[in-house]
Amino acid sequence: MTATGEAEIIGFGDLAEARVVKDGQIAAMSASLQPLWEALSDQAREAALFRLEVVMEVVTGYREGHAELARPGEPRYPFGPSGASEARRAEAMANYLASEFELDRARSRRRAQGDDSGEPPSSSAIRGWIRRWRDHGLIGLIDGRALKPRQEWNQIDPTYRDVAESMVRAFDGDRSSVNIGELDRRITVALKRAGLDYKPPAKRIKARYLSWLMHTRGSTTRTQKTQSLRKTSGYEHYPAMRPGQVVAIDATRADCLVRDLETGEVFSVEVLTAIDVATRVVLALRVVPKSADAVDAGLLLYDVCRPFSMLVEGTSISDWRWCGLPDQVHLPTTIDGKTNVVPEYDTLQGEHVIPSVMPDAVRSDLGANFKSNHFQDLLASLGIDYLPTRGGRPTDNPHVERFHETLQRAWQQIPGYKGRNTGERGAKVETEALLTAHELEQHLRRFVSLDYHRTVHSGLHVPGEPNTKLTPLEMWDALTEVTGRIDVPQRADMVFDFLPIHWGVIRHDGVKVKGLVYDSECLDAYRNSRKGRFREKDASAPFYRDPHDLSRMWFRDPISGDVHEIPWRGAGLTDAPMTDALVDAAWTIVRNRDGFKRINPEHVRQLLADELSELTTHTERFSEPARIRTARLRRAQSRKDLGEAVDAAARDPLRAAPLVSEAVGSAVVDFDAPWGKLDLGDVGEQL
Repeated sequence: MTATGEAEIIGFGDLAEARVVKDGQIAAMSASLQPLWEALSDQAREAALFRLEVVMEVVTGYREGHAELARPGEPRYPFGPSGASEARRAEAMANYLASEFELDRARSRRRAQGDDSGEPPSSSAIRGWIRRWRDHGLIGLIDGRALKPRQEWNQIDPTYRDVAESMVRAFDGDRSSVNIGELDRRITVALKRAGLDYKPPAKRIKARYLSWLMHTRGSTTRTQKTQSLRKTSGYEHYPAMRPGQVVAIDATRADCLVRDLETGEVFSVEVLTAIDVATRVVLALRVVPKSADAVDAGLLLYDVCRPFSMLVEGTSISDWRWCGLPDQVHLPTTIDGKTNVVPEYDTLQGEHVIPSVMPDAVRSDLGANFKSNHFQDLLASLGIDYLPTRGGRPTDNPHVERFHETLQRAWQQIPGYKGRNTGERGAKVETEALLTAHELEQHLRRFVSLDYHRTVHSGLHVPGEPNTKLTPLEMWDALTEVTGRIDVPQRADMVFDFLPIHWGVIRHDGVKVKGLVYDSECLDAYRNSRKGRFREKDASAPFYRDPHDLSRMWFRDPISGDVHEIPWRGAGLTDAPMTDALVDAAWTIVRNRDGFKRINPEHVRQLLADELSELTTHTERFSEPARIRTARLRRAQSRKDLGEAVDAAARDPLRAAPLVSEAVGSAVVDFDAPWGKLDLGDVGEQL
């Protein structure tokens, strides 16, 4: 259809003038506009479209180029079918534009300041636009300055480019950035030292080239680190297909201060999190002193294997508690033969279950706590694969890292929020009514159960339904219905299997560990045992030793299967927290005071008790006072975890079964058989 409204149907084969044959192939006669148009700046596009409107109105009488798209008042005289010559119409358009430019205050202001770029076009310029439009279409109306080819980097000597690119690649976030002048100096020095001949590039193109190179690396060290990591990052998510297949764990500093009730001191803590990759369900969460150690990591794995629940009744909310074998969180409902995987949560009342899994694999960074012998041995004994991330690449563990960002909602709901950095911290944040570390853990667990698990997660989708919006709990239900439930066999005293084992000889006076003597009447039947009683190479017996509380050890009776507490003989002399760090510090003070002379064991117990008390009350004598506060927090958590296990064991009908003699093949205890290694696999077989 033409501008006058005349329509004509023409077959493609008859459009000979619209196509051309190049190299035996049919090709368009005019150049493609889209790539060129996308490469232009917004200013260049606006200028070209303005010229097109002018040309269209001069030629057709309509700024949109068609009578069907006429604007109010179009066509204006002398444009359109007025009979005026094209030259007269171009002159009339120049006069119209001059009047419009005079009324445009922005253009008038620029002209007053000496900017002549806003001058209205003359009639000859408009006729030139018309000619270029007829020859090249819209491309002909683009400002030639916008189409001016940039200087190509191939004009720079290849030797110089190679050294420059090699030099810029070294900026990976670990090194501080430098300016263009310093970068050019380093390149020149490197070329001279290597004895390479090259043609120095022109100053202007060299500056633009080096500036472009640095721009590709990033303007800050953080973006440079991101660029370097991107080369080794994957392009797809890990295909975790069922709950428990891969569990991601990590530690992060809490963006919230807490207060010690005993001293009133304000300090920071860390949060250990375990999240199921397939469903994004948080399986475990612990608030621990900084920095989290191997025992903290092991107890986090213990929480993963234990189901927990939280009860909401009215306005009261319970803490996470062990709830025995897990129940399904919410079963998907079936409506009209279709599975509805988006159940509605219309109330927070009732029990909120945190399921348990035995992971196939655990993914973490290369932190010392996760790479420790204790944590690695624990994974090996449970048959769990370890998937370490690469050093300095947080994108290898994105799911738990993203959850740390989600925790910002939880931090900002409570007093003591200090922001992500010192620039966001309030001046009086330390004077607020801060939570304790235990109260903070309660708050985070409530946030997980009542907020995070019930919030739609953008990364969760059902295959074939990309627009389905799911919460972590709904995804857990959907996958569990497909894969089935795999519950972890539970035992009340299972927590002891996650503690380090110390092998010590049970003598007439007890067991000696790090200068401390432990004893209990439950060891009477095993004193001075023969070699090979518990292991082949010596007469040592296994004890569960908690580095967070050395005031006691634990011994599993191979006959009854019960776990007994073995206290330190001097436990009644002091109430100070006894961790590895504090006991080592106390021993250092004792040795420095009394030299290396032989000391009576009773005297040693009294000295250690005195020094531990001094370290607790006079923190200025200890080189790292924060360890004392940390020791108290760790001891409190240890006594809570182990105390729950002891109380539950007293009520647990499924007590650990005694060892079975392989020779007899029945439930008859063989007192001479080695003490087997009890782990969750053994317990599973027994149950």
